[in-house]
Amino acid sequence: MSSALYRIGHAAARRPWRVIAAWLVIAVAVVAAAGAFGSDLEDSFEVPGVDSQRAVELLSEAGSERAGLNARVVVTTSDAAATLDATDARRAITDLRGELELLPNVLAVSDPFASGGVSADGRIAVIAVQYPVLETLDASDLDRLVETVAEARLDSPLQVEAGGDLFFAFSEGESGSSELIGLVVAMIVLLVAFGSLIAMGLPIGMALFGLAVGISTMSLIAHFIDVPSWAPQIGSMIGLGVGIDYALFLVTRHREFLHRGLGVTDAAGRAVATAGQSVIFAGGTVVIAILGLAVAGIPFMTAAGVAIAVIVLIMVVASVTLLPAFLGLVGPWIDRLGVHRRHRAGRVGAGWTRWGRHVASHAWTYAIGVTVLLLALTAPVLSLNLGFPHDGTQPTSQTQRRAYELVADGFGAGINGPLVI
Repeated sequence: MSSALYRIGHAAARRPWRVIAAWLVIAVAVVAAAGAFGSDLEDSFEVPGVDSQRAVELLSEAGSERAGLNARVVVTTSDAAATLDATDARRAITDLRGELELLPNVLAVSDPFASGGVSADGRIAVIAVQYPVLETLDASDLDRLVETVAEARLDSPLQVEAGGDLFFAFSEGESGSSELIGLVVAMIVLLVAFGSLIAMGLPIGMALFGLAVGISTMSLIAHFIDVPSWAPQIGSMIGLGVGIDYALFLVTRHREFLHRGLGVTDAAGRAVATAGQSVIFAGGTVVIAILGLAVAGIPFMTAAGVAIAVIVLIMVVASVTLLPAFLGLVGPWIDRLGVHRRHRAGRVGAGWTRWGRHVASHAWTYAIGVTVLLLALTAPVLSLNLGFPHDGTQPTSQTQRRAYELVADGFGAGINGPLVI
């Protein structure tokens, strides 16, 4: 394996533009195919063998509307002293029900006043909106519902919120800043470790390049298995982590060989031949571990594992082909644009050596201290509450969270988790 990896790394560093061009062609092809032929990511609720799945199958066989998805529109009075019995409130609810009934794919809309959907204090009402099964719907159904609810709020005496299965099936999570923050922190750590903007940029650039290709493949994989909508977020975290990690191995070893006087192509080849083996074995371990999700017997977990494993595999291939090309392209400039003073940069390796010797000479002290620290950091797991995601776990800025809380206030928390017999 070592000799084969050496030839791959040496060839990539010797002809960097060919390798980079090949990766660009592959990336463009994958992204274009995903845009033209990619399938939508869908959350599947099927868990073969469990009672709830058999209940859903019975409902479907009977042609029951309850086999499909539901949404609920929750209305309450803006004035704490008023009730929904007021004429203007009833008229607004009637108009809202009429708008909901006109939406495509809506099977039924309940009348809260006739179905017991009004709270005991008369301030909160729940309008149940029934949809058919998931396979006949798409994200546009949710968009139309959200638009209708938004229009109902305009010049209305009521507060109108919405939630339910339709949101869980098609709503996309807010693109938070956590991934961006993690990326910035990784850049800072790499910059401190390498002391060079160019050396820092290589792992980041390779990881982002591989991640773009990997995420795009998910919509293509969705043609064969139902990839859940949350797979790209998990895949991004794992992909960035392993991509930067693997590139760090190779760049560090490449710089070591350069400092020993080897040429750029030879240093890249030897880096891939040595550290590349660690990358392949580490990546293979991650892929096998993630594919182990199939043992759970839950289809959507298996599908997510397959999609994420593909991202990790792409990162491994990019590490031993694309990264050596970057190294060859950068050449001897890898240590340029440094942020350390030259005399300090020359002592970085010596500093780590001294630290390693210090830890080794006080092994028991550090072993006990670190163990105590890790136990303290893991102590919160003792109070960890496990459960499934639902509208109540959404941020308060989301309408489904506000609808969840309104229903719980008006009817009791149990109404948000009914059992269907």
